[in-house]
Amino acid sequence: MGDVEVEVALHVGAQHPEGPLWDGDSRRLWWVDIAGERAHSFDPLTGSDTSWPTSGQPGGLVLTADGEPVVATPEGLAVLDVDSGATELSVPIEPDRPENRANDVKVDSRGRAWVGTMAYDKRPRNAALYRVDGDRATCVVDGLTISNGPAFDEPRGRLYLADTALFVVDVLDLDPETGNLSGRRRFLDFTEQQVWPDGMTVDDDGMFWVALGKAGAVRRYRPDGTLDGVVGVPTSNPTSLAFGGADGGDLYVTTSWTDCEDKAGEPLAGAIFRCRPGVTGRPSPRLAGLRAAVGHDPAGRAEEEGSR
Repeated sequence: MGDVEVEVALHVGAQHPEGPLWDGDSRRLWWVDIAGERAHSFDPLTGSDTSWPTSGQPGGLVLTADGEPVVATPEGLAVLDVDSGATELSVPIEPDRPENRANDVKVDSRGRAWVGTMAYDKRPRNAALYRVDGDRATCVVDGLTISNGPAFDEPRGRLYLADTALFVVDVLDLDPETGNLSGRRRFLDFTEQQVWPDGMTVDDDGMFWVALGKAGAVRRYRPDGTLDGVVGVPTSNPTSLAFGGADGGDLYVTTSWTDCEDKAGEPLAGAIFRCRPGVTGRPSPRLAGLRAAVGHDPAGRAEEEGSR
């Protein structure tokens, strides 16, 4: 890829930006601030960023077929009313584990949501990955500590999944039609480097991208696990990434302020960066089969330009 120029796309004083999602219909980047407990929608054309408070820490968000945001709240998937700011729980996730919260959510090409979890205290092996079909959540990988991703390579029948606390990324065989998983095996291991594999995606060439916390970079890997490229960002803790833009050639990278050891020394921590690495990726699919009647809460108004 050669040297890739990285620019600040958005810096609004967020604490822990995560879960960037490019929506091709609205041409907006949706994202969450986990520690700041807000959902955001960013318009790169105008530079405006709109945000709403969430019920607890949001692990990520996706959009319904009608364009409604669905937030992965600690209780499960909840539809957000952008007019009132109210949310209504549609799909409970781990109601028997109140010590856990959602940590990431993605949608595959069939419109299924995949929700990972983690414990607030990061206790080992207490989390899982769930596949959501309509309004039913099914545990598909258990015994995780911090579930991140997944990322899909459906042409190859692959699903990538990180356990950030263990410094590893696994790959599983995925049946795109049924959503069934099998053949879990190790893909990347960062134990020696002690860097955190976090959010991830797959580009149009079938290459795997991962944000590496504590490494100040995102990396691109071939399907055999060989390193193919590195894009550095000017802060130590990138959290996730997503392709977007009109041609799919913009790579957006979220970063954390909360995780910085030297907050004063990283003035751009918490920003969202953008670059053009010379490859493209697809926008996020929309969620199928989820509906909720959301009530109105006058106190839950949207806000422009949220601050730390």
